[in-house]
Amino acid sequence: MVQQEISLTRETELSDEDLAEVQRCRRPANRLGFAYQIVFARVHNRLPRQQPLEIDEALLSSTASQLRIDVTQVDDYAKRQHTVSDHQSRIRSHLGSRAFDGDAVEQLEAFIFEESRRVEQAEALLGRAQQFLRDRGILLPADYALHRIIGEQRKLARTEIYRRIGESISESTRRSLDDLLNVPLGKRKSPLQRLKSNPSKPSPDAVVALTDKIETIRDTGGLEIDLSWLSANYQRSLYHYVRASTVHRLKSVECERRYASLLCFLWQSYRDALDQLINMFDKLMTRMNTKAEKDLDKKMREQRRSIKDSMEAVQTVGHVLLDEDIHDAELRSVIFERISEERLSSVIAEIADWVTGKKSDVFHAVVAKFSYLRRFTPELLRALSLVGQRDGPVRACVEAVDLLKTMNDENKRTLPEDAPLGFIPDRLMPIVRKDDGSIDRHAWETALMFRLRDELKSGNVHVPQSKRFGCFEDYFIPGEDWDSRREAFFRRANLPGNPRDVADYLENRLNAAYDLFLNSADDNSFAVATDDGWQFSKDCTEELDSETDQKLDGLKLWLSKRMRRIRLADLLIEVDNELGFTSHFLPVGSQGERDPDDITVVLAALMAHGCNIGPYTMAQLTNGVSYRQLKKVSDWHLTPETQKAALACLVRGIVGLDTTLHWGEGKTSASDGQRFSMRRKVLQQTYSLKFSDFAMEFYSFVADNYAPFYSLPIECTNRDSAFVLDGVLYNETDLELEEHYTDTHGYTDINFAAFAMLGRRFCPRIRGLRNQRIYRIGNRRDYGSLSSIVGRSDRKVNPRAIVAHWDRIGHFYASLERGHTTASVALKRLVSYDENNQFYRANRDLGRIFKTEFLLSYLSEPGLRSRIRRGLLKVEQLHALARDVYYARRGRINVRELHQQVNSCSCLTLVLACIIYWQAKEISRVVGDSAFAESGLDTGLLTHISPIEWDNVILYGEYVINRRLIRRTVAA
Repeated sequence: MVQQEISLTRETELSDEDLAEVQRCRRPANRLGFAYQIVFARVHNRLPRQQPLEIDEALLSSTASQLRIDVTQVDDYAKRQHTVSDHQSRIRSHLGSRAFDGDAVEQLEAFIFEESRRVEQAEALLGRAQQFLRDRGILLPADYALHRIIGEQRKLARTEIYRRIGESISESTRRSLDDLLNVPLGKRKSPLQRLKSNPSKPSPDAVVALTDKIETIRDTGGLEIDLSWLSANYQRSLYHYVRASTVHRLKSVECERRYASLLCFLWQSYRDALDQLINMFDKLMTRMNTKAEKDLDKKMREQRRSIKDSMEAVQTVGHVLLDEDIHDAELRSVIFERISEERLSSVIAEIADWVTGKKSDVFHAVVAKFSYLRRFTPELLRALSLVGQRDGPVRACVEAVDLLKTMNDENKRTLPEDAPLGFIPDRLMPIVRKDDGSIDRHAWETALMFRLRDELKSGNVHVPQSKRFGCFEDYFIPGEDWDSRREAFFRRANLPGNPRDVADYLENRLNAAYDLFLNSADDNSFAVATDDGWQFSKDCTEELDSETDQKLDGLKLWLSKRMRRIRLADLLIEVDNELGFTSHFLPVGSQGERDPDDITVVLAALMAHGCNIGPYTMAQLTNGVSYRQLKKVSDWHLTPETQKAALACLVRGIVGLDTTLHWGEGKTSASDGQRFSMRRKVLQQTYSLKFSDFAMEFYSFVADNYAPFYSLPIECTNRDSAFVLDGVLYNETDLELEEHYTDTHGYTDINFAAFAMLGRRFCPRIRGLRNQRIYRIGNRRDYGSLSSIVGRSDRKVNPRAIVAHWDRIGHFYASLERGHTTASVALKRLVSYDENNQFYRANRDLGRIFKTEFLLSYLSEPGLRSRIRRGLLKVEQLHALARDVYYARRGRINVRELHQQVNSCSCLTLVLACIIYWQAKEISRVVGDSAFAESGLDTGLLTHISPIEWDNVILYGEYVINRRLIRRTVAA
């Protein structure tokens, strides 16, 4: 049976009222059975099945222990079906619970119907239905009853949604949608299949292909239909349905469903294509600038000798000019004695090219690539609709873009005399404006494209309907929603809700951090503040004495001899038999009965993606499993929602093991990225200098008890910092995380503000502590030994901007917590702003205050430094195991589509969680053996044992050599 979580202890304890009701039963068997049913109903919100009596061993054992009744008495109780039934009526009355009667059915049906209009997944609806009944004190009915109601209401909600969308579709749009499913003459793919394809690596041709995709979507007329009333979750569900379906499958479904699904697919694809187009534009512009810099460096190396000769000539002239013994009237003659006039003229000409000519600025080399730029910018501008602030350089940039669009449409080549120039930096103005006052078209347009790229990334210019580059205001939940959550949000984070209290609160909190550091300064040998800055000594790491180290070696040896060896496939089967995590990948109607054939296909699919084998190769290696079966499970059942639910099930299993308490209580976590080679020529492909290859990063989160609870793939060029909140906010486990650790790549000042606003503590291990700044608020206190460090004028934070934006800051992070927009998307946009943006400054300054508080704690508390090291070490251990598990194709990511990359990352995490659960349980088995108690080994040393460091799991397949195929003699 599944082990119960420690958090369920309160529900399993019998209260005085419970015990009084139990004592009304005369026989011990009846008392045990009655109490067991009470506990079962509290934990599961339903009564156990009667024929035969459903037994939860953990709950029964806990109940029997409290009553001091032999657990075997339940066998006698289970035989008395009439008594069991009678007791259930009494228990409903005692708990104040209602039976699932007609009124409850109507309430649930109405609730599920409304939820089905927002959420399409049956698994999610099942969880919400159970919570709905629990909140209203209604006991759960049989599983089939819930599944029936969910199925009926989903069907009704779908019909309503499809009907409403269908009423808004014109006949011309219907024909356009049908045309997406037909293969044109002379083509090999349907338009829909081309819309599904992942963008190629950045190139002018790839930009053109993306703009064609955007135009194809616009031409259907589908974007003219307003779907804002339909939840984004439901739209994404229909989007994934179309992405996984073939053209033939879509043609076979009913018209209304087909049209609704295609419209959602078009809207989501359009928004994704806009983001991809801007991302590709950014990479191309960056590549152009990098190539120009390399070309300039190459020319400099090639002309190193001539440049050196020129500098020697300039040095000669300089020495003559500075020689006070030479009179001014003799300067020319002396200079020409040492260097000829012809040589000096030649030197000046060579230097002029580097000082004011085409080699003076890398921008000249970029302008020289103007023909490359023109291969994609007209199509890019035609595809984008831009909205910007109407003031200063941003306004000039938008006006210049509008002018360029008009010139492109009218095929004009000459710029008007009044062309906008306000967006051009002063450094480039001499290059853009010629000596005769005219404007160099090539330089002007090149400067405009670079400025447009920067303004899009910073958010000063946004693209309507774009997810990542849209309007910043779209990231906030509606005002009325925030008003209803505001008080609870600030209270949960222990922060003042009234902006007038914020300044004093922050100053008092920061001063308390300074007091803590200064009070321990005399005993602090790690960090000492001096007039020259910080002085650090080597931090003392945790080291065991020789006797304890020998005992630990003995414990490891004992465990290694007694822990079983097991194949990965068998391990997954054992874990699934105990936890049933594969049920989340099965249709809702078939989750009650486990079909071994279905489970086999699911486990094979998990290994195919998690071990990087691939479905096709996995089908060749696994008897009785076909590629078609694996493809079906991969496309339709291994969804992000089901994978999160399965991982949550595994995490509950890990938390429920007593052994994992030696490693942590699930209160702290850490995250870091791991890079895998990826040679596929797709938009996500980036070159990693540290990895020395094209790569993609799997960013993983692990709790202190070694439970991996979230993962996602990201580009190597992205800083990890924007993605740290994703794992903390959007995992579906029951972990109550209070403290999170990262390395330097996961740190920004903004993250300190984000974690504090969400009631958590952010604890990064920051490289180069000596260069980190600490800040103060006001000048009303003595900072003691820190005065020289914190007393500088640039170390003061004025909380005025924080106070002015306090409510808006809370509104922003409440929106991220709610999932209104993904935290990584919103934070990337926020950190891209400059200091002129007041909201960014308020978040940055708030982060600096909390960062100062953390740094003072980090420098004065060895325990905090030790926790951070241990947390990050666990992530590194997880990465080492992941490298071994993800072994096929030499650990190289070979899938092209983004959803396939997400699938590989999630399946890998699921396999890792299974291994960790099995190893921890195996350690529990060995330690719980009577021989261990007789060995004299110390269980306290399990703190220093990891469930990852063992090699008893056989990760690779078996080679079967059929002896009957071997000839005894070699053919001539």
